Amino acid sequence: MASFRKRGCTCEKKRCTCGAKWEYRIKYTDRRTGKQREKSKGGFETVKEARLAAAEEELKIEQLGFAENGDERVERYFSEWLEVYKKPNVKPITYSVQERNVRLNILPYWGNYRLKNIARTDYQKWINELRINYSEGTVRRIHSIFSSAMNDAVHEFRIIRENPIQKIKIPKDVEKTRRVKFFSKEQLEIFLNSLKKTQKNAKYQHSIQYYVLFALMARSGIRIGDALALNWDDLDDLNKTIFINKTLVYPLNSNPYISTPKSKKSERKVRLDDQIFKLLKKHRLNQKEVVMMYENYKASNESIMFHQHDGRWLRTNVVREYFKEVCKRCNLPILSPHALRHTHAVHLLEAGKNLKYVSERLGHASVKVTADTYLHITEKMENEALKLYSTYIEN
Repeated sequence: MASFRKRGCTCEKKRCTCGAKWEYRIKYTDRRTGKQREKSKGGFETVKEARLAAAEEELKIEQLGFAENGDERVERYFSEWLEVYKKPNVKPITYSVQERNVRLNILPYWGNYRLKNIARTDYQKWINELRINYSEGTVRRIHSIFSSAMNDAVHEFRIIRENPIQKIKIPKDVEKTRRVKFFSKEQLEIFLNSLKKTQKNAKYQHSIQYYVLFALMARSGIRIGDALALNWDDLDDLNKTIFINKTLVYPLNSNPYISTPKSKKSERKVRLDDQIFKLLKKHRLNQKEVVMMYENYKASNESIMFHQHDGRWLRTNVVREYFKEVCKRCNLPILSPHALRHTHAVHLLEAGKNLKYVSERLGHASVKVTADTYLHITEKMENEALKLYSTYIEN
């Protein structure tokens, strides 16, 4: 129900002569939240104009369930958006990344703005400033979250008429295309051979766990989270394959949990070569020997393929740190375990395997992802193919 008044009127007589403007005030129940809300607007010359405008707004509220005015503050809107549209529909790790970006990057600047006051030019300036401190990829992720929320404000919440930050330009990296980091065949051999040697300060010297883990990643191309989530039931002895259908998520300062793989294509069976298959069987036996050999070393209740001495999943950050220590010990480039995935892909391509095979083996979403990731390798292969072609034609 709308009410009307002359805002700031100082006239004591019935006939107003002070020039005050009319305003309407509408009270309604927001169907999204069930809370009582109020909308007002002034500046009308006559009460008739105010009544017509109020009637139009009441009709919109009746149709939509809320006032379409964009007055909601960014901080409040993003809080509701994350809770209603993101948390129930995305993986916990994805939600935590989005929530962190909203909290640390978006709200400090935009939190007190009203949605209707977000101007395209101001937003583009903010994006340009972000690029000073963040990579192109990071800024694209932040913008993607912001734009997704604004699209929902238009199409789901219907509190603004259009998304003001569509087709924003993200300043590109001026450097050359980033090249993936990987080990050459010789470097990989040095790295793995060093793991075979018993380290004097190693607590469980009989264990070959880390050697097998890194060898498996290097010869299969699976991600570290996929490898750490494996249990012995995922190993198919008959077909010599491992089944990738889950991944281990180990957030910092939080409890680990098993999640689905990165994408639909990530769920796959990966065929193993004879060497790594035999090594896994040796590891299964070695794992039992280590449990019997060391009093405080426990077997895993979940039959985890690679686990801590207490039977729980290996910590991702501990694996990464150990990997770096081995690199230092061998005087190799200080890489991360993910470099073993790149190493496997590069070695397959250099061995002559086609992009489609490599893409399917890695579980990429498309062949284009593989081609873009290993551009420098595919260019090298293309140049070599052209040389062979030229030699064939000219002879």
